[in-house]
Amino acid sequence: MYDTGVDEETGQLYIVMQLLRGREISTLIWDTDYDYEPLPLAWAAAIGAQIASVLDEVHRRGIVHRDIKPANLMLTPGGVVKVLDFGVAALLGAGTHPHLTQEGMTVGTPAYISPEQCLANTVSPAADIYALACVLYELLTGRTPFTASDDRSYLWHHVHSEPPSVRALRPDVPEEVEQLLQGMLAKESEQRLAAAAVYEVLLPYALKGTPAGTLPLLAIDGRDLDPCRPFTRPFGGWTHLAATDTPVSAQPHLATRPLTDDEFDEVVDRAAKLTEEGQFAQAADLLADALTGAADDTMSEDLSLSLAHVQYLGGSFREAAALFEQVGSALSSRYDAGDALVQECRYYAAQCRMELGESTAALAAFGAYVRQEPDEQDQGAVDRHLDALARMMRLEAGADRFPQAHAAAVVLRDATRRYRGPQAPELAEIDGFLSRLRRLTD
Repeated sequence: MYDTGVDEETGQLYIVMQLLRGREISTLIWDTDYDYEPLPLAWAAAIGAQIASVLDEVHRRGIVHRDIKPANLMLTPGGVVKVLDFGVAALLGAGTHPHLTQEGMTVGTPAYISPEQCLANTVSPAADIYALACVLYELLTGRTPFTASDDRSYLWHHVHSEPPSVRALRPDVPEEVEQLLQGMLAKESEQRLAAAAVYEVLLPYALKGTPAGTLPLLAIDGRDLDPCRPFTRPFGGWTHLAATDTPVSAQPHLATRPLTDDEFDEVVDRAAKLTEEGQFAQAADLLADALTGAADDTMSEDLSLSLAHVQYLGGSFREAAALFEQVGSALSSRYDAGDALVQECRYYAAQCRMELGESTAALAAFGAYVRQEPDEQDQGAVDRHLDALARMMRLEAGADRFPQAHAAAVVLRDATRRYRGPQAPELAEIDGFLSRLRRLTD
């Protein structure tokens, strides 16, 4: 989610999310002729490894997806797999937080549901590993491990039937992958591998890349969807199916002499377009190449700031934080501390530290940022200022420092009233937060 708000005309709540282009994995499986030309092992492994990478990240953050299935997976231009629909995700260790489902309710999709979900037992990250195994099995064979029949349901098979052999349907699958799937489909959740271990097994097969002589898997706007590409060429852009559309980064003169102003504008525009399409690695690669030919410090800082924003949007928060801090420091040595660009760098550096889980550093960075009052005529600056105050409030509350969180909420309320007015709808939410804090501290 990029943003949330209230529509001024209708009063309806809305959320802003990333617009994705590509193909659902379910459609990819449906369109593959498994009798004559099954999906290459490298493609299945690359898709599985990317999903495992996502699961490793969310599992370490205490989240279980609970509904991994082909319809919730999308292959996007450049071959990046997106895991969608966390609408039924469970937060581990939620304590007294309300459950998302009623006790005893089964959550998930029957063909991909784990035995413990079938029995409405407590779920753990292992449930997602089981579902990923079902997806991998289907990618390789065109069918799920278990099939419902007149006398046996999916749920019965998940709980009682032994996992079928993938090599019985597809002998070219290596024994190592067969053993991986068997382990991922273990009935007891404690016996299943962690997502990081699944990734390590699949990685060598993904690195083999697209089989020689194989046509592009699919194409969107002239860009292929080869899922091996993030492994074989992580910073190399994609192969254009139309030879007339050559990336700027492929032009040899950029690296051999300083960029002209026109070339600089072309690079920035091209990177912006790639970013809008979700091609963050390619945009970052393009900007990094251009940096080597920056004509002066100003051009270098502009390119570095653009690169920092791309890395931030692409989730490379550590690299983005370093760039935001570097550019902010360079700018603050020449301009006033309240300069809009200096403040922007500070704000996003603080956001990166928060995303990295560095709460203390994030609080310090947000604190330094909000010491400068925003220009009331600059709506973006006001939005960032209020957001920074809200982040500080939540970071304090998340660390169980309730008196500090209360103080931060009071500051946020005063600022919201000052900049948004006494009728601002956000005030009710802040008042509710203050009320909950009082109950926790009483």
